[in-house]
Amino acid sequence: MKNLHLILFLFFYTQTNAQVKDLHGSPDETYFANNDLGKHFNKLTNLIDQYAENEIKKGNINSIALAIYKNGEIFHNYYGEIDKNNQNKPNDNTLYEIASISKVFVGSLAAKAVLEKRIKLDDDIRMYMVEKYPNLEYQGIPITIKNLLTHTLGFKTKIPEKLAEVNKKTTEGYYENRPFDYNMSTFLEELKTVELDKKPGTVYDYNSIGSELMSYILEQVYHKTYKDLLQDFLNELDMKNTYLQNYQEHKKYLANSYTSSGELAPLDKNPLLGGGYGIITTLPDLIKLMKFQLGSDNPLIKESTKILFEDDEDNVMGYLWQDMGFGKEEGFYYSKTGDANGVRSGILISPDSKYGQIVIINNKSDLAINDWEILFNKIETDLIKYPKLNLQSVLKSQFITNPQLAKKSFDVLSKKEDIYFNTNLQFTLNSLGYDLLYNDKEVNKAIKLFEFATKEYPKNANLFDSLGEAYFVNKDYKKAILNYKKSLKLNPNNENAKKQISEINKF
Repeated sequence: MKNLHLILFLFFYTQTNAQVKDLHGSPDETYFANNDLGKHFNKLTNLIDQYAENEIKKGNINSIALAIYKNGEIFHNYYGEIDKNNQNKPNDNTLYEIASISKVFVGSLAAKAVLEKRIKLDDDIRMYMVEKYPNLEYQGIPITIKNLLTHTLGFKTKIPEKLAEVNKKTTEGYYENRPFDYNMSTFLEELKTVELDKKPGTVYDYNSIGSELMSYILEQVYHKTYKDLLQDFLNELDMKNTYLQNYQEHKKYLANSYTSSGELAPLDKNPLLGGGYGIITTLPDLIKLMKFQLGSDNPLIKESTKILFEDDEDNVMGYLWQDMGFGKEEGFYYSKTGDANGVRSGILISPDSKYGQIVIINNKSDLAINDWEILFNKIETDLIKYPKLNLQSVLKSQFITNPQLAKKSFDVLSKKEDIYFNTNLQFTLNSLGYDLLYNDKEVNKAIKLFEFATKEYPKNANLFDSLGEAYFVNKDYKKAILNYKKSLKLNPNNENAKKQISEINKF
């Protein structure tokens, strides 16, 4: 049975003759005696390397670019190949489409305009528009700057009809080698046909229209093109390898990406200003954005990460940052993901815990996105707990190859709670078993580990339930029922076991 808070982990650790070794494979007694754990950032990065390599081995992701920031220390690396079997590993020059992460740059520029008192969050957006738009209100309530920044426009349809058709054809590759027959002027004219059926500021509906309109308003306020405004901001951050829409000029370094069907994905070109999507950048440049967010006292950061909207559906928005909130351990955090036609990227910032992370892949299948999420969550958990290391990850390999010896190591290391977290062996065995079963798709290894666990803890109903599930996945229904019944004997209130036995008996 899965623990509700189960987080599955990967690791890097070996041991011979019951002698504890460090993460590089050599004895390191001083490490375990040293209380200055801040010197062991490389231990964490070794684990993260292994997490990424494991996701690449599954075969769903071509390549990974990732970076972490913790307490001022930075690590980044690349894995796999951009194009399978081409030996073209990504590097610091590789450019990626970051899609909707482009929105946070608009948000920062909007925050700057607020601080400079050029705009106000509650301003009616029509104050800054050249033509008249009597339709951009609902029952007398207008769309405001804040609504643009929080995806709460109140539109009846998410996107105007003609623009929706252009976007569809872009996704199909129609505009790959053709100029757009739609631009910002066309959009502003089509905007006159939009209807609102909700009060602005009340219903979250994710879109790129708000950020494009915000870009347009910034142009009116500053009397400069959005591209120039963006470039000024990029210059402040020293992001010298970040570009807006300029695909052809940088094609040599632009990473290929792949659709859900494994086909080469068309570029995610934007016919408008580029506020919603359209930025291409390198991992080192994104690291500069992450450092700016975490290592600067610029008042722009505080303003741009204010919570401007939240609802009962857990939608929490700042200046186009999203998934904002407060964690019990990490404190305040905010993030943004981007999905181009063949790229998934994500950046997460936690200023209270002084950590950040970036993970980019160049595949968009469901399996690839699932693997991206697994990797992203594992890295975040380790960053929250650092300088402690994840003991599950450290000993996973040994638990697979020699569980008896791994248990002896675990018994020794789990006492060092100033160095490790996840020091409950029963939880660890259950967690690693599910990692093997569902993340690694190693059913037989999962069964072997659960068998070991039930022998070590014969009174643990949850472990027998998990073993029953592993046998069920392996379609060995006889053994599945046997172990579910053992679980029920130990815990007559195990509703999951009752349900599973009932389902199997229907076969």
